[in-house]
Amino acid sequence: MTHGTTSSTDHSRPADGREHGHEHEHEHDAVVIGGGAAGLSAALTLARARRDVVVVDAGEPRNAPAEGVHGFLGLDGDSPLELVRRGRAEVESYGGVVVDGTATDVRRTGRGGAPGFALEVTTPGGRHRTLRARRLVVATGLVDELPPVDGLADRWGRDVVHCPYCHGWEVRDRAIGVLGTGPMSIHQTLLFRQWSDDVTLFTNDRLSPGPDDLARLEARGVRVVEGPVASVRVDDDHLTGVVLADGTTVAVGAVAVATSVAARGGVLASLGLEAEAHPSGMGTIVAADPVTGQSAEPGVWLAGNLVNPGHQVVMAAASGVMAGAALNMDLVTAETAAAVEAVATWRADASPRHGSAPPGASPEGDLDESPDETSASEAFDAAYWEDRYGSEGWAWSGNPNAVLVDETDTLAPGRALDIGSGEGGDAIWLALRGWSVTGTDIAANALNKARARAEQTDGEAADRITWEQHDITEWTPPRASFDLVTSHFMHLPAADRGRVFRGLGEAVAPGGSILIVGHDLSDLDSDAHRLHHPELMFGVDELVDLFDPSEWTIATAETRERETAAGHEGPATVRDVVVRAVRAL
Repeated sequence: MTHGTTSSTDHSRPADGREHGHEHEHEHDAVVIGGGAAGLSAALTLARARRDVVVVDAGEPRNAPAEGVHGFLGLDGDSPLELVRRGRAEVESYGGVVVDGTATDVRRTGRGGAPGFALEVTTPGGRHRTLRARRLVVATGLVDELPPVDGLADRWGRDVVHCPYCHGWEVRDRAIGVLGTGPMSIHQTLLFRQWSDDVTLFTNDRLSPGPDDLARLEARGVRVVEGPVASVRVDDDHLTGVVLADGTTVAVGAVAVATSVAARGGVLASLGLEAEAHPSGMGTIVAADPVTGQSAEPGVWLAGNLVNPGHQVVMAAASGVMAGAALNMDLVTAETAAAVEAVATWRADASPRHGSAPPGASPEGDLDESPDETSASEAFDAAYWEDRYGSEGWAWSGNPNAVLVDETDTLAPGRALDIGSGEGGDAIWLALRGWSVTGTDIAANALNKARARAEQTDGEAADRITWEQHDITEWTPPRASFDLVTSHFMHLPAADRGRVFRGLGEAVAPGGSILIVGHDLSDLDSDAHRLHHPELMFGVDELVDLFDPSEWTIATAETRERETAAGHEGPATVRDVVVRAVRAL
């Protein structure tokens, strides 16, 4: 990343509220539609795979009325809403983004046979957004359709239940009534008999048990009551009976009902993926591979109850993990093929233009050029960076630097200064976590891309970022104004390094932190084959010596290894300097 950004951001939008796209509109690796157990598990898997992933969630989980999630090892009894809250936080801790809103339409945008999609999203405030994605996971779930029995829906998820493995323990030893809705009700009745000796099947004029069924029910001590059901009786907020159409009340403490389910697959219709009848007759689903979740549409994976209405929460979560892993492997396969083609093209070019290098440079801040091709002075040339960021596409992945995530995730949000914002990945991540961010870079083209990426990622987060264009070798940030100052892979000549880093330290408010990450000098003596001029590299001790121990506490001072594809001869293990200092109060 470089060291600057543009003047203040223009947050105005068209009169219709829609954020219109442009040629640099950011394309995420994946967008997950649906933020329940399946969707969040897919997003977590992808975020941990270092993918740029966004979750769009309408906030309508199927199990919201239930008091707890059951059968989920380690989480048994936790409320569904708490599970979602934790899941969102975990996804965001790895750099994922969760957007509250409803995906209303999806269209294909891929070129040359490659998948690609544009999603129209409406947020709760009525704002319309367009998200672009290389791949999709859809985990929108289903809707339970209850029989028209008065009072039944009001008790749904409490003492009106459907799954014995989800709720059988909670209604154990009560008198349980099973409301007939079809042939599956016989199966449901025999299952609930495991949890209670007092079970009654109400046929509700929806089924007529045959001789074999009646024999099995009688053998298990199940009573069969015929006739339509009109309502359920509730006393002191407890279900106490089933009321027949003739006025007869049969005392029960809980009701089990096999609902009819309808897949929430409307957003997929434009892609040709239509709901179809489930073989069990339970309702509708959208078909996909039962293991990977791959749909009939290339680039689209499905997970959770949308695919299988019988999935409990733990099963839905597992299907999300599988879908996320399969999607990531699809991207890896595509990226590998593209890299092979790019390397072959580069090698075939007999006269590469100035500044070119083998493709595949690290997404976390490595320059593409080798020491022979890039001088230290060129690294701080504004025209060079304007040219670099003025090209089509994106120079970096858009993911936040892993060190930034590790070192600041537990810090309370405040005011942050991001030096060398580049295309905005770090500044956006901080803003999404509640920080008010000033992002700076030497190149206006970088800031334009960063602003666009922020707007496409999250409008509210974008409003928390001010973009400013500065050459850090000439600009001094305001003294004691920021709770966090961060600089990643800023390519400073040795003559400027101490002065600039001290100046950044002066910008830290009492109790605040400065985080500096750079290329470690020890790589010059390793097999890493760094693609940087030695003058732009430094060691841990050089940085630590800049901070007066009477004013600063060194929280982190170490060299960390990571894998990169930016070596002269391909992938290599490289070392990064990581120093975080905390200013005294």
